[in-house]
Amino acid sequence: MAQPDLQSFTKRGLALALRASADTPAVPTPEANGILLLNGQSGTEITPVERPVDRPHLGHSPFGVGDKRAFIEGEFELYPPATPGAASTSDADCRALLLPAGMASVKDAVAKTTRYNPISEAIAISDAYWYHAGTHKKVLGARHNVTSLQIAIGDRFKGNVRIQGGYDDVEEAALPSITLPSTVPVIARADNTYTVVTLLPGGTPLRVWAKSLSVDFANAIGTKEFTEHKTTGISGRQPTWTLRIARTAKADFDPWAVRDAGTLLTVALRLSQSGDLYSELGIRGQIEQISEVDIDGDYGWDISGRCIPSDAGGDELYVEFGDTSV
Repeated sequence: MAQPDLQSFTKRGLALALRASADTPAVPTPEANGILLLNGQSGTEITPVERPVDRPHLGHSPFGVGDKRAFIEGEFELYPPATPGAASTSDADCRALLLPAGMASVKDAVAKTTRYNPISEAIAISDAYWYHAGTHKKVLGARHNVTSLQIAIGDRFKGNVRIQGGYDDVEEAALPSITLPSTVPVIARADNTYTVVTLLPGGTPLRVWAKSLSVDFANAIGTKEFTEHKTTGISGRQPTWTLRIARTAKADFDPWAVRDAGTLLTVALRLSQSGDLYSELGIRGQIEQISEVDIDGDYGWDISGRCIPSDAGGDELYVEFGDTSV
């Protein structure tokens, strides 16, 4: 028996590309499609199809493999592109992770913004190559789920992503030289952030002292298989949000009254990156839970609820990158 080749467990990398059409696989390259995934990990799963044979002894029934799927998980960072809203260099580096999670890019050259909004159809599909200490997984026809997407004081704008799709085999391959983005996002501080809460319809925007705003997409990712067709789909998306703020005067903002009245509201937390560029995380929804909490020794509120779209849809949450020079 040959002796095993000991490999460093943390030697890993991700290349991911979006498909031009649903039935045309992409071929990610380490040079053009490198994704910076922090604390990344991967795994494979199967759906066992049992044959419940009667036997006079204990134990499971034998099974066949009905579905094979692979996943990649990890943290990613969000920061503005070079020129939000412009014809070129206006796509954020996180675009390839957000679009297969059920988002679409909307660019405004006049306002100089690139915004990612939820959609319910024509969702992008990705193919991902994951290299890990001598093994190589091709995650094919993948869709994504984003959780813990958050801007928090004392941390960078980041989230967690799960990339899930089919796979054929786990190959043996060395980690190639993957070209990664070089931008280092800023840390959210008191001097580069502000938060606005607005009651709908037509309420006056209220600036509050926030500690964090976070969103979970709550996508359910599953395999869809028919004769001659197999893909990964998203269903059951019911996003939620959490806002942590210092206590305000009830005359200015009474979260219990807002919740009990079923009032809709919007929340937006903006983080300045450098110069005129900024990142913004926003939601539209209702309050469901209110917790009175200690925030660094001070009295504060953890307010959470459901993201609720308007009748037009697609505005229950958003990620926006912009240029305030306008």
